[in-house]
Amino acid sequence: MNPAARADMESRADRALRRGELTEALRLYESLVRAFPADEGLALKLANARELLQPAELEVLEAARAEASIPLPVGPSSPVQEGERLFALGDYAGAAACYRRAVQERPDSELLKERLIELYGLAKAMPLQSPTDRALPDKPEPRLQALLDRVASRRRLKRD
Repeated sequence: MNPAARADMESRADRALRRGELTEALRLYESLVRAFPADEGLALKLANARELLQPAELEVLEAARAEASIPLPVGPSSPVQEGERLFALGDYAGAAACYRRAVQERPDSELLKERLIELYGLAKAMPLQSPTDRALPDKPEPRLQALLDRVASRRRLKRD
């Protein structure tokens, strides 16, 4: 995870904490602590977020995690599920491509569009080579760059 992606994830966690979305803040802080185990500031933020949860909320959260650890049957996943999987791996460009397919399937979904815009921002902050690509590191991704350019031009058109 590069410094820009880390800063973005940390700011989203801080924002979720301020909004009272404790489980979301906890999830983001836990991801950050797993990625940066030596950072004491993140560990402190995680501990503070845990303290804000009620014991009953912690039990529900732990039960949901235990249920999620049960292996699900392997089968075709939806573009949104695949996008979230790639997002968790740090492949923001791949996740954006999956969400783009999901938006094509459901063009009226504002939630999918918002997530796609967020992913484009993260993909721009990342190097052109995504972590799950098998291509050579010195080869840029022309399709991703074209996609990002198209999004930027649409944003300029909306502002005008």
